[in-house]
Amino acid sequence: MSMSLSMISHKPKVLIAEDEAILRQELQNALTQLWPELDIIASVDDGIKAAQAIADQRPDIAFLDVRMPGLNGIDVARLAQHPCHIVFLTAHNDYAVDAFDQGAVDYLLKPLDMGRLALAVQRLKQRLSQQPADLSALQAKKPQEALRWIQASVGNQIRFISVSDVLCFRADSKYTKVITAKLEAYIRTTIKDLAAQLDENKFWQISRSNIVNVGAIDTVQRSDGGLALRLQKEDEWLTVSQAYQHQFRQM
Repeated sequence: MSMSLSMISHKPKVLIAEDEAILRQELQNALTQLWPELDIIASVDDGIKAAQAIADQRPDIAFLDVRMPGLNGIDVARLAQHPCHIVFLTAHNDYAVDAFDQGAVDYLLKPLDMGRLALAVQRLKQRLSQQPADLSALQAKKPQEALRWIQASVGNQIRFISVSDVLCFRADSKYTKVITAKLEAYIRTTIKDLAAQLDENKFWQISRSNIVNVGAIDTVQRSDGGLALRLQKEDEWLTVSQAYQHQFRQM
């Protein structure tokens, strides 16, 4: 499983793992322009697919989003069955700085900056002649304290809502809808950013659009390999995307 310390003679093989389709395509286009010799062997949208692609296709380089469905990028790098040079993609500096210190080649902040990407490409070219860093001890940073209160808009009013009262957070155009048993309100924080701030033992993301309060789940239903759930005091069934179904194995 070890990679030769000599310069890689073939076209460097690259994996891109990023759950935002527009950014994923933007990165692919930019890499093709900056480093035409690259062979982009896979472009995936969740961590489970990324881990499988690393095991099956053995890339030389992997660009990994720190926060993805299924497995986060830190875990993908930590558990990788094939050593490869890692560049992390993140919206928050703190999540990747430790990884950089422990040997990741680089980290790129979103939105993508071409000058910063060009620097990462230079670093990758220099590192290809070396053994990839061992990131098996790397751990994802957690927020110091989970989110407890939300300031949300209800019509022309601003309401303070206890997170424990929330049944579901749902993506709604440019906003996120906050659903409680008594009201519906709106906040500007994205589902992805909310997932990073919530207590992961109490709130589970079940799709790109929905995060649910585990304590508010009334019924879970399996059919034809799929999974759906219904919340207390709600009639609507919510589909659980495949990348998030592993959370329900204990239920």
